Amino acid sequence: MTDIRQIERQIHLLAILSESKKGYTVQELHHSMKKLGIDVSKKTIERDIDDVSRLFYVYEENDNDEIRYKAKKLKINNINFTISELISLYFLQQVIKPYQKLDVGRTAAALIQKVLQQTPSINHSYIDSISDLFIVNPADVIHEKTIDESQLQIVREAIEKQLQLEIEYFSFSNDELTCRTIEPYILEIREGCYHLIGFCHLRNEVRDFRISRIQKLKILAETFERPVDFYEQYSQNRFEKMTSDEQITLKIIFEGQTARYIKEYENYKADKITDLDDNRILFEKKTTYTPDILQWVLRFGADAEVIEPEVLRFEVMWEVERMTQKYGR
Repeated sequence: MTDIRQIERQIHLLAILSESKKGYTVQELHHSMKKLGIDVSKKTIERDIDDVSRLFYVYEENDNDEIRYKAKKLKINNINFTISELISLYFLQQVIKPYQKLDVGRTAAALIQKVLQQTPSINHSYIDSISDLFIVNPADVIHEKTIDESQLQIVREAIEKQLQLEIEYFSFSNDELTCRTIEPYILEIREGCYHLIGFCHLRNEVRDFRISRIQKLKILAETFERPVDFYEQYSQNRFEKMTSDEQITLKIIFEGQTARYIKEYENYKADKITDLDDNRILFEKKTTYTPDILQWVLRFGADAEVIEPEVLRFEVMWEVERMTQKYGR
């Protein structure tokens, strides 16, 4: 298994080497790494330099009988891209635009710009010209208002070291602030926002925590074991945004234009779609029962008929009755 700490150490080493044209001695690198909280031997640093030099442009020079190590951050010059590659670069620029509030979004945009700066000006002109002809519209991305990047660093450290977290969390569902101990399994960017998915000791189940709703957090000394293939299993149990432990078989009959829409745009949500008569389809999905399933079904009005589970049929009828009382006056 790859040692993520070794990889991170080597990434930091590359970043330091690319900061100065003068380069660094092993002693200077050792001092710089120590300031970052990475306390390893000079021998380890020399081994890391050997490792990264196999993949990156890292080299050594003898300066007054002193060996100095250097790196070129971008060893590229006047790259000529094909038309297809330029369109793809433009596509990437547009896709990450909604994520500019996030650290990874800003860094990705800057990285693409650095690559483009190493290309001939004609490539820039082409990208400018296609921006009027080719529009990328990333749907369902929420623009995160604020994000505390120091919290993200703490969360990432806890996930990597498999250490529990204590958080103060403002819940969307019940509008209250609670203190929880959680086992942080994975950090997910979904719909433009950071989410921490992990086991909540307070609720005794896996929960989804939006990072911007965490008021305070700290790493605890207690460790945990992340379940094998956790995210794959978790994703299977999530219909849209939410998940739970209550397993159900969802069966819905869609008709008319809605049936065509489901087959063309939302067929990926189903385990099975069966064509029926009179432009109807049977949508089947094994999932967990969550509130967002009801909201999804209600979007389609009378073109959707819930067959199973019975509790969802009742909730739909209850919502229809409430709407009838409001609009039937």
